[in-house]
Amino acid sequence: MASWVIIVDDDITNLKVAGQILSKNNMRVTALKSGGSLLEYVRENGAPDLILLDINMPEMDGFETLSKFRELEDEKGIAATPIVFLTADEDFANESKGFEMGVSDYIRKPFNPDVLVRRVENIVSTHGQMLKFEEEATIDKLTGFLNKYSANEQISEMCRTKSGALMIIDLDSFKLVNDIYGHDMGDRVLSAFSRILKDNMYYPSVFGRIGGDEFLLFAENMKEEKDISKFSDAINRNLILEARKMMGEDMSIPLGASIGAIFVPEQGTDYNILFRLTDRALYTIKNNGKHGYSLYMEEDAANSIPTDITLAMLTTILEERNIPQNAMWMGKEAFGNVYRYMIRYMDRYRGTAYKMLFSAKFIPNDLSESEKEKIMVSLRELLQESLRNSDIMMQIGENHFFLMLPEISDYNVNRVTERVMHSWRNNEYSGLVRLEVETESTDAELHENYIEKDDGETHIVIADDNRDDLDFMKSVLKSKGYDVIATQSGQELLDYLAENRPDLMILKVDMKGMNGFETIIKIRKQGGALRKCPVMFIAGEDPAVEKRGLELGAADFLRMPISAEKLYLRVSNVLKLFFLENHMNQEVEKKTEENEKLSIHIIQALAYAIDAKDNYTNGHSSRVAEYSKEIAARYGFNEEQQNDIYITGLLHDVGKIGIPDAIINKRAKLTEEEYDVIKKHPVIGTQILETIKEMPELSSGARWHHERYDGKGYPDGFAGTDIPEVARIIAVADSYDAMTSDRSYREPLSQSEARAEIDRCSGTQFDPVFAGIMIDLIDEDKDFQMREHK
Repeated sequence: MASWVIIVDDDITNLKVAGQILSKNNMRVTALKSGGSLLEYVRENGAPDLILLDINMPEMDGFETLSKFRELEDEKGIAATPIVFLTADEDFANESKGFEMGVSDYIRKPFNPDVLVRRVENIVSTHGQMLKFEEEATIDKLTGFLNKYSANEQISEMCRTKSGALMIIDLDSFKLVNDIYGHDMGDRVLSAFSRILKDNMYYPSVFGRIGGDEFLLFAENMKEEKDISKFSDAINRNLILEARKMMGEDMSIPLGASIGAIFVPEQGTDYNILFRLTDRALYTIKNNGKHGYSLYMEEDAANSIPTDITLAMLTTILEERNIPQNAMWMGKEAFGNVYRYMIRYMDRYRGTAYKMLFSAKFIPNDLSESEKEKIMVSLRELLQESLRNSDIMMQIGENHFFLMLPEISDYNVNRVTERVMHSWRNNEYSGLVRLEVETESTDAELHENYIEKDDGETHIVIADDNRDDLDFMKSVLKSKGYDVIATQSGQELLDYLAENRPDLMILKVDMKGMNGFETIIKIRKQGGALRKCPVMFIAGEDPAVEKRGLELGAADFLRMPISAEKLYLRVSNVLKLFFLENHMNQEVEKKTEENEKLSIHIIQALAYAIDAKDNYTNGHSSRVAEYSKEIAARYGFNEEQQNDIYITGLLHDVGKIGIPDAIINKRAKLTEEEYDVIKKHPVIGTQILETIKEMPELSSGARWHHERYDGKGYPDGFAGTDIPEVARIIAVADSYDAMTSDRSYREPLSQSEARAEIDRCSGTQFDPVFAGIMIDLIDEDKDFQMREHK
């Protein structure tokens, strides 16, 4: 269908020129001479795809016309039409004002035909695409209902402005359908149930799907309980009939629907409150037979939770009925409370978590607020689906998402990031938004950040069984502005540290009972923040004691008696040095991380170049690197060793640079001579990588990843533990990915076939230890994610 453009200009010449240019390019053109004519015409004939609007017109200029046109759109309930201003002026103030009012672009007069056509086509195309995206972003594809975000938005407005019945509908025993008949059947049941809901609702209604098997409904002007009762009976009756058609007459699942309902505005107009009350009514029917409805009435509220409540009943009230397998979305207040609790939990039990900040950078500057909102909804859903149900997230401002991922390793954080970025690249909005991410472990917050303190105080704890010395030190340091806690034994200090994190510990060495050295050893064994906390010892002039204190990490020694000034200076210097060292360490770590990321990116680019030589090995090197790193982690390699083997895995096939493309991509079976050429790539790789003296294992992985555990591999015929460990790990990872990926000579093997082959070759081709770890990874990969994805 031809695009429809309305041109508004008081100059007849401009109307004719623009009309001719656009008409010749298969566009429908309507020419009008004033802003008033535009408003009258659209009121009678509807809105076009685009309006070209002159700024300088008599009576009603372009700015006033634009403002009144937007009011007309609101009045008629039609979507915003893109408007482009026409002008011969170079007035940047006017241009800025226009963009602030929401124009899509400016076109200069006199018209350049190519520029005019291209800009009009681009704007119409982009607007049409955004309307399509907006529709897709609001609709649940399986049921055709509004998705959760859009349903909440529309029904919230209806609760505020209309009367009727708000209902939450939950399918009973639906999980059994998925468990017994599979998820495809579950989807068919949900699709059929959505039709049943619409077919049996005789009031004007808005439907939404707000969970896996949970639906939201607002029936306008429904005011009688008998109507809810009829609706409930009808959908339960028809659901069973439809389910038996699909699953057979012998279907015995107690499938049904429970409804919680409330009348609006009788019980209020605040949607959030109404939703909670409706959910409470749903809880009532779910716990009283199901397959029916419960209407919330204010007089029943006092009895909605019995006075003799049990733990089981309370659990039912609080827990989610259907726990989704993705991240929990929270508002700012709820997120803040959970975040603070998680930080306390990690600190107390020496756990760790990762914080992630995803930021969306809008590429076009002229996106409307509604367009931006739809993009953010799409991104939010993508993030939720990419995370675990133990993760939490919230939105900050217009375009930021803050995530908290508890109990996750560095490796898996990287995998989450890569998964999100990969999914976003395939998202329909990716061309409009650049996605950026920052990650940080809570270890930095819990254990290292002593520079910027929330309360502005420096906390010092002293352990000394000499009461006079203890009181003296506490008095001096408190007078200098420090917060000081005094303890009189090692055990008392340990008790205090169980719930507190000081910035400095001062311990007397020769305390009775548990001495200072014994105390600090126990503290260090606990790990966490206390490993980093500086320590000063109170001791006499004994070189052996001083040596032992330094071995235990003493920052300084105090010898009693000591003057107040010297005590303050020593303590102040230790704290300043510690804060400075900590700050410098963070800066060094930051720069080191930046350099490491740069190196990794360079190496990844090289790996992609290597894989690009082979039409059938897209992403092979990256997958081998990931599998190798995970095997190494499970075998017990430390983090640095895991990162090294990841880099080695990326470059294990670098020698293929020296192999002719014709041989690498040959579809037929290789001749013996061609196979001999292929077998040279480990040696070529060694020659390339052995010049990197800082990482000799790079060449080890490249040279020996085709050696076999039984000694029948190449190029050197090494066997058993003579083959370097890194090469034995890469060998099994490399073979697994080769088996589960497309190759020029065969189709990929199934997961079970690849597992059987690795098991069969354990002890002959592969080191049995690393083959066993690979098999464990396969067994855990229930959804067959460890494979080439096209």
